[in-house]
Amino acid sequence: MCEDQKKEQPIPASEWFAALEPLLQDGCELKISPAGMSMYPFLIGGRDEVFLCSKEKRPPRRGDICLFSRADRLFILHRVHHINQRGYFMLGDAQADIEGPITKENIRATATAVICRGKKISCRNLWLRCLVEIWLWLRPVRPHIIRGYSKFAQNINRHSVY
Repeated sequence: MCEDQKKEQPIPASEWFAALEPLLQDGCELKISPAGMSMYPFLIGGRDEVFLCSKEKRPPRRGDICLFSRADRLFILHRVHHINQRGYFMLGDAQADIEGPITKENIRATATAVICRGKKISCRNLWLRCLVEIWLWLRPVRPHIIRGYSKFAQNINRHSVY
């Protein structure tokens, strides 16, 4: 087949994760590019990347980004909102609704670092942890903040001179 005719076809995480999970268990890290905008404004699909390790190497805690699987075999990269005896409760940074409980078995990996706008940032970075904690507290008003920011950014882009 000619190079021009090849199309990039994403492979669902449910297919590639089973092959790569043993590497995580052996202590390797996995770098993935998230898709979608559910982790906006902290992560943008197609631009940023996430380094993952096994949940045993780094047990998830409040504010951590985790890869988890749903019953429908869909893999999701979201943040831990809280943990209790029933499980983990997750949400995307652009969302206000909490999903859970997610069982410990369905948590597949924990983020160790992110690459945001080309810069690698540890997920244990104190400044990042503070921002994340504030963002978690702002959960009820997130839709209003994101909507206001989007309108502001559109106005700035519309009035900028190139």
